[in-house]
Amino acid sequence: MLALFAVVLAQSAVLLPETIVVESRNEQALADASPSISKVKIGTTTAEGLGTLGGVLQSTPGIYTAPTSGEGSQTSLFIRGTNSSQSALLLDGRKLPQGFLNTYEIERYRTFGLSSAEVLRGASSVLYGANAIGGVIDLRLANPLCETSQGEYALTGGSYGRGSFAFHTVNNNGNETKPATQGNAFSFTSSHEDGWRPNSSLDASTALLKSEWQISPSLTVNLIGSADNSEARLPGAETNPKYNDFQNNQGWLISPGLTYYGDNLRATAFWSHAFSELESYNEFSFGNVHQNYQLRHDEITAFIDQRLNQELNWGLGTSYECSHYQIKVLNLDTASSSPWDGTHESLGVWTYADWKVTAYDRVKFAIRRDEFTDFKGKTTEEVTYARKLKSELTLHAKLATAYRTPAAGELLYGTVGGLPLRPESNTAIEIGLRYHEAKSPTPDWTLVAFQNQLKDLIDVDPSTWEAYNIAKARTRGIEFGIEGRPVNSLRCFGSITYLETEALSTYTTGSGMKVEAGQSLLARPRLNLNVGFEMTWEKNWAWGVSANLLQGRVDYDYNSSVRVDLPDATFIRSWIRYQLSPSYELALRLENLTGESAPPKALGYSAQPRSAYFTFTGRF
Repeated sequence: MLALFAVVLAQSAVLLPETIVVESRNEQALADASPSISKVKIGTTTAEGLGTLGGVLQSTPGIYTAPTSGEGSQTSLFIRGTNSSQSALLLDGRKLPQGFLNTYEIERYRTFGLSSAEVLRGASSVLYGANAIGGVIDLRLANPLCETSQGEYALTGGSYGRGSFAFHTVNNNGNETKPATQGNAFSFTSSHEDGWRPNSSLDASTALLKSEWQISPSLTVNLIGSADNSEARLPGAETNPKYNDFQNNQGWLISPGLTYYGDNLRATAFWSHAFSELESYNEFSFGNVHQNYQLRHDEITAFIDQRLNQELNWGLGTSYECSHYQIKVLNLDTASSSPWDGTHESLGVWTYADWKVTAYDRVKFAIRRDEFTDFKGKTTEEVTYARKLKSELTLHAKLATAYRTPAAGELLYGTVGGLPLRPESNTAIEIGLRYHEAKSPTPDWTLVAFQNQLKDLIDVDPSTWEAYNIAKARTRGIEFGIEGRPVNSLRCFGSITYLETEALSTYTTGSGMKVEAGQSLLARPRLNLNVGFEMTWEKNWAWGVSANLLQGRVDYDYNSSVRVDLPDATFIRSWIRYQLSPSYELALRLENLTGESAPPKALGYSAQPRSAYFTFTGRF
C-alpha cells in the first residue's frame, strides 16, 4: 500500500487502479476495499445533471435521501437505516461542522468540481470518532499535483425558475519534462430556484479550494478550504402553507496539513477550523420562533501507518476536537430568551494491526479510546476479515462498535434528573462480497448483509425539553450494487436495498409521538431500488434513463397524531447530451417523467412535478 503512494507522487506513467481513501484514511485500491465502500464519481453524476449531494448519493447501495417537502428544512440522510445525526460528513478527510443537532443540511453542498464522494457504510468510529454510527461520507477534491491543467464551466436553466452557474479549474507547474511541485484546484457554484410550492425558493452557493506544495520527494503540504451559503424559504404543509418561514445556512472551513511518504512509512497531520451558522424563522400555532445558532469547530488530527514486513502493517493516530456552540439570538413569541453557549472537547487515540495471514486471508484489529469533557469516555473496537475466494472475488466480514456524542441542542435545557447523558452506541456486524475483474466487460458488483444494534438513543422530555437516554432500536438488511459496461457504448448501473427497522423499546419522543416496541422507524423505505443506463452513439450523442422505486415507507402525521403509510412511488428521470465540439456540450435533463406525486413525508407537499432543464458546458 505504501509503495502506491510513492508511485502517485512520482506521477508514474503506469496505469494505476481505481483508488479510495475513506476506509483506512490511506490510499488503497478500490478492488481490495470492503463491499461496504462505494465511490461516486462526480464527473459521471454531473453529466447526468445531478448537482447536489442528496442527488449524487441517491443510487448508492444502503443510502436513502429524503428531500425536504414541507415542514422542516433539512434533507434526511439515512445510511443503513440510521439517523442523519449518526453519520459523519468530511471534506478530504476533515470533518465539516455538523450543526446544532449533529445533522448536516446536505442540499446546501453543491458537488460541481469535486472529484468523488467516497461512502463508507457501517460503524466507523475507530477511525473517525463521534457521529460515525451509520457511516462516513468523504467528499474528495481533485488532486492538483496529479492532474493536467484544465478548466470547466456550466450554465443551467429550466423549470420553476431554476438557474445556476458553476466553474472549476485545476492548474499546476508541471510540464512534459518535469512533474508538478505546486498545484491548485478551485470550484464555485451558485444557483437559484423559485420552487414549485408557495414560499419555496432556494439560493445556494459553494466554493471549494485545494492547494498542494511538494516540498521534497517525501513531503507534501496542502491547504483545504470551503465556503457555502444557502437561503431557503420554507413552504410548510399543503394543508397549512407558510409564507414567511425561512432557514439560512452558512459555513466555511480552512485546513492546512502535511503528508510524509517514506519507503515503508506514511505520516499525516492537519488542523482544521470550521464555522457554521443557522438562522431560522417559523410561525407556529403557539407563536413565532426566530433562532440563530452558531458553531465553531477545531480539529487536530495526526496518524502514521507503517509496513513492518510483507505480512504486517500497523498504525497509530490521535485526534483532538473542540466545538463551541452559541445561541446568539433566540426569540420566542417575540420575547427574548437568555443566550446559551457551551464548549465540548474530546481527545481520541486509536491503533490498528493489519496482518496478511496467508496469500488469501487478511485480518485487521483496531481499537480506539475517546475521552470527553462532558460525558463518560468511550472505547470502540473493530475486527475485520477478508478472504480472496478468486482473483476477482473477495469475501469480507466485520464486527465493529461506534458512537454518537450528544448534540448541543440536546444539552440546551439540561438532562432529566441532572443525570449525565451517555453517547449513543451501535454494535454492527456485516458480511459481504466484492467482485472486480480488471479489463473485463463483466460488471463490478457488491453484496452485503448487515445489522446495526443501537442503544442509548437520545431524545427529550416533551414537557421540559430535558434530554435523556431513551431508547433502543435495530436496523438490518441486504444491499446490492452493480455497475459496468457490457460494451464500450453502454454503461449500466443499479442498486437495491432491503431494509428492516424496529424500535426495541417503548418511548415518547420530544415531539410527543408515542413509539411502541416492535414498530418500524419512520421515513426509511423497506425497499429502495435504483436502475439505469447510459448509451452513446456517433461519438457526439449520449442518452440515459434511471428509475427509483420506493416501497414500504411509514411516517407520522402530527396533525392527527397517527402513523401513516406513504404510497409506493417510482421516479423516472432521463438526460441527453450532445457534444458540439471537443470544448462545448449541450444537455437536456427531464425529471419525474411520469409525474409521480407520492410525497416524501406525511406532512408537506407532493413530490416535485415533471420538470426540464438545459445545460451548456464549456471546457478549456
